[in-house]
Amino acid sequence: MILLRYFAREIFITMFAVTGIVLVISMGWRFSGYLENAAAGLMSREVLFAVMAYRLPGFLELIIPVSYFLSIMLVHGRMHVDSEMIVLQACGMSTGRLIQMTLLTSLVVMVMTAMISLWLKPMGERQVEILLGDQSKLTEFDTLIPGRFQMLTSGKRVTYTEGLSDKGELAGVFINEYKETAGNEPRQAVTVIADSGRTQVDGAGRRFLVLNNGRRYQGKPGEKNFQSIDYEEYGQLVDSGGSIKRKKRRTAIPTLALFGATDASAVSELHWRVGVVLLIPVIALLAIPLARVNPRQGRFTRLVPAMILCFVYILTLSGARTALEKGAIPLDFGLWWIHGLALGTTFLMYRLDWMGEKLNKLPMLFR
Repeated sequence: MILLRYFAREIFITMFAVTGIVLVISMGWRFSGYLENAAAGLMSREVLFAVMAYRLPGFLELIIPVSYFLSIMLVHGRMHVDSEMIVLQACGMSTGRLIQMTLLTSLVVMVMTAMISLWLKPMGERQVEILLGDQSKLTEFDTLIPGRFQMLTSGKRVTYTEGLSDKGELAGVFINEYKETAGNEPRQAVTVIADSGRTQVDGAGRRFLVLNNGRRYQGKPGEKNFQSIDYEEYGQLVDSGGSIKRKKRRTAIPTLALFGATDASAVSELHWRVGVVLLIPVIALLAIPLARVNPRQGRFTRLVPAMILCFVYILTLSGARTALEKGAIPLDFGLWWIHGLALGTTFLMYRLDWMGEKLNKLPMLFR
């Protein structure tokens, strides 16, 4: 029990450290993408942190298993380099006992990953769908940033405001909009400037932008017949560009709803969620022989090949998931055969490791 606590403490401390580092890097990269969307007016700044929080389980779904595999490699590699494993083996600890303790630690990681993959991630993805669905209904006036030219998603209108109050009142408004024309004729441009503006909703639920004290220009570039109108109040219907019907993401479907489903998309998603949990004991078993190094070699000698092998396992699982969804792999096969291949590779690693030990015990004459 003391030895198990020692192994578990070293592995989990290393795993949480690696998870934290990888999580910060991956979330920082993803957050930069959301910041670009917010700067472009495609998303309001208020929902950025909410979206990142709901997407957190999706990041942890694969970060935790990979970090666990890496922690076993680092801890076991250090113990081999420091000759701790040699001392433990001399005291009677067999490879079977080492496998048993490693699998016991993998049970904790499996429970964590199962909660994330089967429950937390679908729940978070559903909340993200709701937030992004609400964002798709916003107009560029809902996501305006003072002092910045902002283009509508269609690319036909550019909006600018010098100031924006807490009540949504605009100051120093500039709007330039292009209208489509037939053939190769120049597009008609409409430019509106105003000292102030606000949005209001009429009784029918339509939304208008009401501008005050400004001028409206209309005409085609290169022609002299521009129309110029001064106004005290000018109302313009605000169009959000149409409600985009968003297809429900398979990652947002509750796990219980996937059971009994017959379509390829749902079956592949269910196999993926279960497969992420099942790969943990497999990579734990795989890490044991890969982490065994000679004290003279250094603890990082097999780290890169081991990580490549781990990523090949995960990428093969992901590729088979896509093939299963597209019908390239029969649904009856599922993703179980990938885990079978991984177990076969693990058995081969133990076999080669056992043969290496036998060869090391032979006299020099027979090597």
